[in-house]
Amino acid sequence: MVSIGTRNMISGILCIIITALSRDVHSLTPAQRDVIETMLQTDNSNPPFYHTGNQTEIRLSIYMTEMRFLDRTEADFTFYYYQVWDDPRLKYPFANDTAWGIKHYHVVRRKYFDNIWLAESYIENELRSRVHDSTMSNRFVWLLSNGTLVYSMRITAGLACDLQGVLFPNALFVCRLKFRIHSYTEDKVSLVWDTNLRPTVPVDFDNEEVSLDAWEATQCTQDNSAVIDSSCLELKVNIKVSFASNVVRIFMPSIFIVVVGWLSFWIERSEVSARIKLGTLSMLAMITEQVGTKFFLPVNFKVRSFEVWYIMSLVFVVAAMFEYTFVHAVDVFQTKMKRKEEQMKLRRKGSNVTMETNVDSRTSSTNNLEMNAIDLVDTANGKTSNMNENVDVINDFSFGVRFIMKISTGRVEKYFRIMYAVAYIVVQILFWTICLNYEELSK
Repeated sequence: MVSIGTRNMISGILCIIITALSRDVHSLTPAQRDVIETMLQTDNSNPPFYHTGNQTEIRLSIYMTEMRFLDRTEADFTFYYYQVWDDPRLKYPFANDTAWGIKHYHVVRRKYFDNIWLAESYIENELRSRVHDSTMSNRFVWLLSNGTLVYSMRITAGLACDLQGVLFPNALFVCRLKFRIHSYTEDKVSLVWDTNLRPTVPVDFDNEEVSLDAWEATQCTQDNSAVIDSSCLELKVNIKVSFASNVVRIFMPSIFIVVVGWLSFWIERSEVSARIKLGTLSMLAMITEQVGTKFFLPVNFKVRSFEVWYIMSLVFVVAAMFEYTFVHAVDVFQTKMKRKEEQMKLRRKGSNVTMETNVDSRTSSTNNLEMNAIDLVDTANGKTSNMNENVDVINDFSFGVRFIMKISTGRVEKYFRIMYAVAYIVVQILFWTICLNYEELSK
């Protein structure tokens, strides 16, 4: 990887051209230039390997001038694109190997472009691209004395960037510029990064929310798109997005929603409408926030820390609604059982009064001894009947009734209110500790 600290580097090719221009602009005589112009009128549009029989090696270099991060999925890059290769057919007829150097260059006029072979490389994974044409088409060809050609273009290319978001938001956007020459197999024409005139990225993004983390010029690492075995190079640019902007836009709204769900514990349990409305609104707001954020992120973003965050927040919101549903159900059940208990007490009292009246009416037809015996039997039968009825009612609701009747919903509200807040704080500490101490690795 080459870090952003190389901003002070100057493009090697650009330096050579500027040096050549400044030293000896008129190094070639008019007569010599006429000879070169006459040579360029000959059709040499076939690839050099047709003439030499050897592989043609194209050396690439880039000088980045501007980078713009358009949104969370795309970025634009403006750069000078240099391609250098040797074509022995275009060696100066009057040149020798020792007396002629870099300063004896010749700018090939545009009308001769069709008479020479120009490298046919392109940006394979572009969303859009254009060659600049202000104030004229920014395509230039320099011819050197030994037949070396330098083909320069000023290009702006738009790319889709992949989010390496294992622990988003502390993640990287990776933009890959893939250069390929598709017309020929690699054994005929190959692309290599120039080892002497290395690619240079001396600029950073204008947007304060993003910054250049690192860049690397390599062979294509995921080269599976070509039909033939053609040569491919890749410039990988890692973009780091501001952590603060992600927190404000994505994480803070969900934190507030969870806090609002916690505030519902402070509303009286009897206020059913208020509690239900607040819980429902919190859940809908969380789901809407999650769906809206997915539009904000790349389509191929998979289940990672971002999804874990929203699932965790949604669990807390649902837990608040579940707690109130449980407490309200227990309150209703306890109220129902207490009402039934009161009815049983009233029924028992009414049964005792009826038995005493029946006993008094029979005292006139029996003696005192028989009356006492009947009284004892009827009383015992009445008590047994009432006890059996009570036992039958308890048996009907025996499973879980006694346990539910002992639950104090006020204590449940109090303890869950504390546990909710403590659990959310603990989860926050764990989540951010892991995220902030994780170094994202681009793949």
